[in-house]
Parts: sequence; structure tokens; C-alpha cells
Amino acid sequence: MKKKIILFILLLVLMLFLPLMTIIGGQRTAEETQKLISSESKASEKETDSDTASENPDRVFRILDTSTGKVISVEDREFCYGALAYEMPASFHEEALKAQTAALYTFFSRKRKEARENPSEELRGADFAADLSSGQFYISTEQRRREWGSLFEKTMEKIKGAVDAVYGEVITDKSGELIDACYHSASAGRTEAAADIFGTDREYLQPVPSPWDIDSPDFITKKAVSTDEFKKLISGSRKSIKFSASPEKYVSSVKKTASGSVTEAVICGEAFTGSQLRSLFGLRSAAFDLSYADGKFIFTVKGYGHGVGMSQWGAQGMAQQGSSYREILKHYYSMCNVQCSMYN
Repeated sequence: MKKKIILFILLLVLMLFLPLMTIIGGQRTAEETQKLISSESKASEKETDSDTASENPDRVFRILDTSTGKVISVEDREFCYGALAYEMPASFHEEALKAQTAALYTFFSRKRKEARENPSEELRGADFAADLSSGQFYISTEQRRREWGSLFEKTMEKIKGAVDAVYGEVITDKSGELIDACYHSASAGRTEAAADIFGTDREYLQPVPSPWDIDSPDFITKKAVSTDEFKKLISGSRKSIKFSASPEKYVSSVKKTASGSVTEAVICGEAFTGSQLRSLFGLRSAAFDLSYADGKFIFTVKGYGHGVGMSQWGAQGMAQQGSSYREILKHYYSMCNVQCSMYN
């Protein structure tokens, strides 16, 4: 009898407390679920905020890919990574890489500003055009990975370090406007004035010494062209030209800038600019001497590029001698300031 009474009491206790335990357990589960939902909601909000920031038009470069005809958007920082990888060897000194980052960010930010203030139908809403399939101006992560292979991680670490150190900094003129931050591989030993090369004067793009450029493997190059090839290329661009004199007399006059670039060369009575001849004959710069010997025209070329603004090999040389990236920029872009960008 006592056993039956004890068993009855135990059953009664279980009947009373089992629903309560279920309720408590249910409350705990609901609280944990609510915390999980809340956590996921916050994570979603953060992701949305990040997406919104990346879609901010002031922080995105819109590029018309000429290889596909499509316009793609690249966030500013990522663009700087890919553009720096395109413009300068990662093996260069960190201060040279920083200077290049500030210069390219300024250059393309100015193009973006101009394109959006005066849209062009040809760009279809883009800031500029580039053949991205060949990595023009910007090398994508996939292209960098293929190009660098096993060195990808190490190379990207250096590229990111340089970009992140100066990200958002731009170069401005006295009025606070973004400058036309031109740059080139190597000058002929002294950079060129924008007025002499582009026909537009910029007070911050004036000739400055760049003796470090001699270290460039492309500082002096030569190209020999046969008389027949010379005539073919020249006549192809000027149908009216006549080769009546002997080959050694085809070129009658050559004018150069103080820094060495050819501004005008008279060939068989017709004037050509140095830039035209550079393009026609595939020369590395317009700073060349032209001679004739043994049935061939010989171009002896100095430097690589248009020669205006910052020399990349000059930046490397200055950095190796202890100059900071700001000192490099101030040397090549006279009377300019380096400041934190409004896009940062």
C-alpha cells in the first residue's frame, strides 16, 4: 500500500512539473532563435551598407570595356590595386609605388570628373574606355593571378601595402583642382613641358631634371628602317609627298624642345611632328636623332613615353636615394599639393 502511495505521489509530481519544464525549454529556444535572427539581421544590414558604399558613384570607376562593349564598375581601392599593377613593376621601391598610386588616382579621378560633367555618347555612361581583355589601364584579380602565378600573394601584399598607405590622396593645383597628373616610363634625362608636347600649358607640368632615367633598360633604343620601308610609311600617311631627292636628303630640318623631343621634322618639304613619326615608326619616344647610312634610316631614341609629368624610373631613382613619395610628386609636379581626397 505504501509503495502505491509513493508511486502515485511521484506521478503527480511529474504531471505538475513536466509542462513547466517544456515551457521553460521553449522560452530558451525562442530566445536563442531570436538572438540568431537578430544576429543575421545585423549581418545583413552591414552587408547592405557595404554594398551601398561600393555603389556610391563617387567611389566607383565606370569603364567601357572596348573588347566586349560593356560598361563595368570597379570600386576605387580595387581599381588602384589593378591600375598600380599595370603601371609600375611591383619590384620598385615602396615610395615609388606610393607616388605612382597618388598620380594614377589623381589622373583617373580627374577623367571621371570631366566625363560626368560633360558626358560623351561614345562612352555610354562610362568614365573612360579601355581594352580590359588585354589589361589596359587596369589588371583584374584573375589576370594578376594568372600573370604572377605562385608569386601572386607576395606581390599583392606589396601592391596593397603601397595603395593602402596613400589611398585617397590626390594631387591638386593652387586652386584646389585635380591636376592632369601625366606620367611616363622614362624621359630623355629631363621631362617635357606639356605645352611643347600636348599644346596645352600647365604650370605644374614644366621641365625638371630626371637624371635617374638613365637606369631604365629602355633609356636608349635604336631602330633601323630600310629606304623602301621609310618611303612606304611616310607616303602612307601623306599621299601628296614626293621622294625626288636622294634618301640622305629626305630629311631637311629637325626642331627639338630643350629636353630633346622632336617637335617638327621636314621630310621632302612636308612637316611632321615628332609624335607623328613616333607613331608611324613605332618608336618608344619622340626624343630621337635620325640619320641615314648604308641604305637605312636609323632612329636613336632616348626615353620611353611622352616625357611629360612624373618619370616612373625617376621616381624609382629618387626613392632609392631616400626621397619620400611626396617629395617625388613635388619634384615632378611643380607647385602642387598632395592632400586627402574627397572620395576617401
